[in-house]
Amino acid sequence: RRMGLGWKDAVALMGGHTLGRGSSEFSGHQGTWVDTDEDAQVFDKQYYEEIYMNSWRPRGRGTANQDWTTGRPTDRGNTRMMLNTDICLVHNIDGNLPCCTNPGRFYSNGQDRCLDDEATARRCPIYNQMNPRSEARTVVGQMLGGAYPNDNNEPFYNAFTDAWRKATTVGNDNLSPLGENCEQVR
Repeated sequence: RRMGLGWKDAVALMGGHTLGRGSSEFSGHQGTWVDTDEDAQVFDKQYYEEIYMNSWRPRGRGTANQDWTTGRPTDRGNTRMMLNTDICLVHNIDGNLPCCTNPGRFYSNGQDRCLDDEATARRCPIYNQMNPRSEARTVVGQMLGGAYPNDNNEPFYNAFTDAWRKATTVGNDNLSPLGENCEQVR
């Protein structure tokens, strides 16, 4: 039912969001999970750091395309986003909206980074140990590789390798090995 994957595997595979961007034209979600389009081309654990380091607030609340944003575009004009599935790895957002993941962080002009007064008034709770999803929060912490930000990607790389192997082989005994090039395998 879970393809043989546990929380560590699922959280590791979610780290693939460090790559690429969402397009409102195709997915209904606009922006990147990381700071810049250039960063979105690097496979590393920055995705996990972004969950903790930014003040995320809901965007499009109550719509089919609800996601999370940091509010202002980055210095390079990039729109930031996380999906509900990203934020709920750490924060209990079920029934707790509107909320902000890190209220009380301010821009130089004194404006709260959450930008939305209603969301700023409520901090999104972090899972406690009694919540079944607390294991996901613990694993996100492991993927950070210590105090963040840092350059220790090994916990993420190792977990992703194991999870990718499981996700692509469990229950499938007739998979072909990857080729050395992109030619069609017959």
